[in-house]
Amino acid sequence: CGIVGVTGYAGMELLKLIGKHPEFTLVRAMSDSSAGSTLAQLYPWLEIEDLTLEPFQVDALDDIDVIFLATPSGVSAQYVTQLTEYEGVVIDLSGDLRLPASSYETWYGKPALPASLQAQAVYGLTEWNRDAVKTADWIANPGCYATAVALGLLPFVNGGWIDPHEIIVSACSGITGAGKGLSAKTHHARSNENVQLYKIHAHQHIPEIEQTLYAVSGTQATVSLSTHLLPINRGIMATMSVVPTIEQSEADWVNALRQAYADEPFIRVQQGEPEIRTAVGSNYCDIWVYADARTNRVTIVSVIDNMQKGAAGQAIQNANVRFGVNETAGLNEQPQYI
Repeated sequence: CGIVGVTGYAGMELLKLIGKHPEFTLVRAMSDSSAGSTLAQLYPWLEIEDLTLEPFQVDALDDIDVIFLATPSGVSAQYVTQLTEYEGVVIDLSGDLRLPASSYETWYGKPALPASLQAQAVYGLTEWNRDAVKTADWIANPGCYATAVALGLLPFVNGGWIDPHEIIVSACSGITGAGKGLSAKTHHARSNENVQLYKIHAHQHIPEIEQTLYAVSGTQATVSLSTHLLPINRGIMATMSVVPTIEQSEADWVNALRQAYADEPFIRVQQGEPEIRTAVGSNYCDIWVYADARTNRVTIVSVIDNMQKGAAGQAIQNANVRFGVNETAGLNEQPQYI
C-alpha cells in the first residue's frame, strides 16, 4: 500500500489501520509538504514500521498494489490526473471522484476532473455497491455525512416505505470532520463549549446523498440537510425525519432494518437512546428507527465515527473487498465509548 497525505487526520487513521492489518503492508508514505521527515518523527506514539516520507512521484509506484489518496477535495484531483497510467487500485478519500463535473463544481466550487476520469470511479458505499467494488480500479470513498445518512435511508427508500421528497436531516459532526487545517470555526476558543450550524442547506454531501439514493433505488429523492459542528474530536450523528407511505408498526420498521443489514458485519440495528460514543473508534454504523403515530412521521438515527466508517475505515473495507481478503480484516476494533 501507499498513502498520499499521511500528515492529515485521515492519513493518520490509515496508518493505524494498515499497521495492524494482517494482509496489507505500507511501503510508501507520501507527503509533498513533509517529504524527508520520518513517520517516527511525526508519530512517535504509533507502533508502525518507520518510513521516510517521500514526495508524490508516479514512477515510484510500481511496487504498490493500492494507493490511498488521503488528501482534501481539489488536491486529490492533482494526483488523480497523474495516475491515469497507474496499474494498481486508487482509493480516493476526497470528494473529487464522487460527483459529475457540473454538480461537483456547483457544490464544491472547484474545477472538476475530466468527465472521463470521474466516470471510471466506482462509488464505494460498500454495503450497497460491493459487487462493483470487487472489480474496481478507481474507488470514490463516500463522504462522512453521506455515509451515515445513506445507510440509514437506503433500506426504506429502496423499499418504497417513505416519501423520497420529504426527507429532513439534522446531522452533527466532531471537529476532525473539518480536516486538520485551522479555521475560525475550528479554533479552540470558538469551537469549545459551542455548537455551530454551518453550510445550511449547502453542504457538498447533499448531492452525493441524493445521487446515491437514486443509484440504488431508481428513485429521485430530495434531501434537506442541516449540519452542525460539535466540540468533540470525532463522531457523527444523523437524525432523519421522514414521512411513511405505508402503515407499519415500529417493530416492522426495526425488522426491515434488520433484514436489510442481516449479513453486514459493520451495520448494527440498535434499540434505546442513540449515542455517538457507541461507534467512535470503530468501523460500525449504528442505526435506530422510531415511529411516531401522533405526527405520522418516522425518525431514523445513524451514528458513525467520521474518521473510520466515514473515511479511513471504509477505505480499508473497500480495499479488503477489492483484493478478496476478509472484509473485516484490520477493522475489528470495538468502540472506545469511555
